[in-house]
Amino acid sequence: MKRLITLLLVSALSGTLYAQDEVSKAMAMIRDGRCSEAIAPLQKLAESKNFRKREGAQSAVLLTECYLREHRRDDVLKLASKFLEYHVSSEYRERMELARAIALVEKGSVYEGVEAMLRVLAYTKNPAAKSHTKEVAIQTIAASLMNADQLQALLEKYPVDKDVVGWIQLQIGRECQNVKRYRAARYWYKKVVNGGVAENLSATAQQGLESLDGLGAGMPTVLVLAPLSGDFAEFGAAAVQGVYLAHEQAGLAGKVRIRTADTRADASIALMRTQQAVNQDSIVAVIGPIMSAPAATVAAWLGSNFQNIPMLTPTATDDGIAKMGPNIFQVNITMDNLAHKIADFATKCLDIREFAILSPIGDYGSAMSQSFTRAVERRGGKIAAFRNYVEGRPDYATEFKILRDVRFKQENRRRNIARGASDLDAVGARERRDYLADSTMNIPGIFIPATNPGDAGLMVGQVAYNKIKGTMLGTSGWYGRELLIQGKQLVDSTYFSVPGLDLSGNKESYENFAKAFKEKWGEAPAEDKVSGLSYDAAKIVFSGITKKVESLTKYLNNTSVFESVYGEIKFTRGANTNTKVVTVRKGKFYVMEGCNLPANALPSDDKKKDEKKK
Repeated sequence: MKRLITLLLVSALSGTLYAQDEVSKAMAMIRDGRCSEAIAPLQKLAESKNFRKREGAQSAVLLTECYLREHRRDDVLKLASKFLEYHVSSEYRERMELARAIALVEKGSVYEGVEAMLRVLAYTKNPAAKSHTKEVAIQTIAASLMNADQLQALLEKYPVDKDVVGWIQLQIGRECQNVKRYRAARYWYKKVVNGGVAENLSATAQQGLESLDGLGAGMPTVLVLAPLSGDFAEFGAAAVQGVYLAHEQAGLAGKVRIRTADTRADASIALMRTQQAVNQDSIVAVIGPIMSAPAATVAAWLGSNFQNIPMLTPTATDDGIAKMGPNIFQVNITMDNLAHKIADFATKCLDIREFAILSPIGDYGSAMSQSFTRAVERRGGKIAAFRNYVEGRPDYATEFKILRDVRFKQENRRRNIARGASDLDAVGARERRDYLADSTMNIPGIFIPATNPGDAGLMVGQVAYNKIKGTMLGTSGWYGRELLIQGKQLVDSTYFSVPGLDLSGNKESYENFAKAFKEKWGEAPAEDKVSGLSYDAAKIVFSGITKKVESLTKYLNNTSVFESVYGEIKFTRGANTNTKVVTVRKGKFYVMEGCNLPANALPSDDKKKDEKKK
């Protein structure tokens, strides 16, 4: 690092006439190599009211560079920060930024220091400052003080100079070669050779390429795509933790590499990161993205171009992602599968063909209602009535009045058909008034995709209160003790579909996972299942790698069941189809066995809580 310090242009001010004798004397000392003696007179100017004047700014720059020579790095950072804050448009700003950057590098903050140097290269118009900063930056980059991920991040943020870019690419190639990422190393060396850089740099990269002859692609790599920054960073961190735990338990350290990439929950960034990884590394599988939009984008590209690379999204629930290729898998249950499950049960087991839908306003209610409608119509049923509602309100009299009116018109037409009336819509005003006032409307199936158990229980009560009867149906939002509290006896003989992952089908497996997770990361896995589902996705991939299967994609498609932290995972054309129908009987939850009621109820929420405490 001494070489970096001596490269500072201390002599750059030598041709300038100074107003203060102290500055001239200090400059003479610096030229004679007596920086330590120059510090005292420079401090008088740099640390006084003269700081705001030109000679004060000059003194501050010289003082900072003397501090560097004396290895007083904290003093460098303190004075540089003060200078850069006050002298926003100083002609000496580049020199002070460079001094600060060198101090950061010497203190171990190499990435931050080089980033500051590249920032200077991006904005400076001063040829001398540009040349010198470039030389220092290249020497720092060439010192192999940063890893490949840090270097690539700098490359993306500051592609400021052809030669600097070439050196960064060369160093990435070297770092990749050191950890046996031979495909990635070749990729970066070729970038340098074809980049039109200086001849000596190109020759060095060519030597790197030649050293890789006969070494193959290198260590197989699993790419993990997750939002590691931004609003969803907490979920991304949980996903990565789950994958690393599975990797450690599989005993694949040194055999299979994990490469993480920050998607920022953005579809275009997720696709870019995937393309980079596939081009640079020997990618054998992708875990993630965890959000539906990025997952769909990456799935479309991988499913069309790299069907040998399986992608398992742990948590994405949008329908259709798994349909984008034979190598695309969804570990979590999709909303479409949940809606199809309850529609299938209602038509086959309950013999219901006519339904009303009460749908909560929002993405969840809309998606569930659309999927349920399609499923019912494919099974020969029909949706007789549909109403939206806003969850959380105490009363829905208006919505139910409209629903009753629609149902009355349907029933009235049927009565007129039965008695051979010519006008099928004919009805007496009194007949209509009396019927709507006193009669209970019968709708065979009433589907309410409520988003939480409390609201589901309240809606069941609202249906009965407004004189509508029928078999009440729902989806996973219903499952919870609040359904029983709010709905009381009215929720008996209701049915709703639930992911098999939600039913604690493998208690011992979850407890083992939770214990191992806490031992490794110091905290219990969150209840959102992100870490557990990511762990499951990784475990599935690593099981195929351990078995040395010929094709991971075929292995995933041809295996009927995978054991999971939360139960079983059953892939059908890439989608996990392990859904169950739950019913309520006398205040207890039961998982239906086909069309039959089982003998044993599920553990109550209270029992589950007691077990967790133990």
